[in-house]
Amino acid sequence: MKKVKTIALGLIFTLCFSSCALMFNGTKKRVTIQSMTPKAKIYIDGEYAGEEVVTQKLKRKEDHTIIIKKEGCKTKTVNLDSEIQVGWIVFDALLNWFAFITDAPTGAWNSFEKSKYVIELECDNNSDTPNTSAQ
Repeated sequence: MKKVKTIALGLIFTLCFSSCALMFNGTKKRVTIQSMTPKAKIYIDGEYAGEEVVTQKLKRKEDHTIIIKKEGCKTKTVNLDSEIQVGWIVFDALLNWFAFITDAPTGAWNSFEKSKYVIELECDNNSDTPNTSAQ
């Protein structure tokens, strides 16, 4: 009987401290940045990330700055603002308030507006205006 009680208490404890947003979202989100301008260099938070297409896992809790540049073109800066997904807060508040202990500090409630950013630079030999779109 004592073993059953211990298992039941362990199960209740695990369920109470489980965090749905953390389990389903994690603390990072995979984001792809694609430049439509050939050989454009992509920087994430000031660090060189690659050319033309870059996919990285970015921390959900933080804002990030993407810079795309190429000689002869106007540099383009895109800010990725971390936004709280209200649905997770409501879910945690209604069904599992212990999850506030893990979801809020880890940023699991947060996300970015898009998961793919397509950017075209305005270059000297290109009269097109820059655009940003999501897929």
